[in-house]
Amino acid sequence: MKYFSLIVFSFITVITFAQNSVIAHVVSDSIIPRMESYLYAMTELQAYSQNMQKQFEGKEAEMEAYYMDVMDKGKKGILSPKEQKDAEAKLQEMQTKLQQFAQEMDAQLAEKEKSLMGPVQEEYSNAIKAVSKQNGYGFIIDKKLILYSDGGIDATEKVKVALKIK
Repeated sequence: MKYFSLIVFSFITVITFAQNSVIAHVVSDSIIPRMESYLYAMTELQAYSQNMQKQFEGKEAEMEAYYMDVMDKGKKGILSPKEQKDAEAKLQEMQTKLQQFAQEMDAQLAEKEKSLMGPVQEEYSNAIKAVSKQNGYGFIIDKKLILYSDGGIDATEKVKVALKIK
């Protein structure tokens, strides 16, 4: 019986709190992509990604050139069986290193994205908090997370103003 009373009391408290709190929503997809910090982060990330891709392509081209050289020498009969075996081992090693480099690139790219997007998320979060405090909103929810709404307060434009987005 104590647990039932505690549950009912908690439920009534939550309902009362929710009734006294104003809930607003925002469309983050129309805000975040227009933030200067986001645009900067995406430009930096794209440049970083392209640089990494060039490095990968360089290593891949190096392996391809070595492979073509080995194949050419093999067709001409220039390679001894030992040299051919050594070339195969070297190609296998190059392939393994290339795969490892690709995995390292993915990890580095994810880390770079995290470091660049952290300040964007913080700026967005601070704007949401400021709009919430200024307007007395108890909650601001992203509209794409709402399953059903019959109206409600759209705080999207207020957040854009807080972020100086036109």
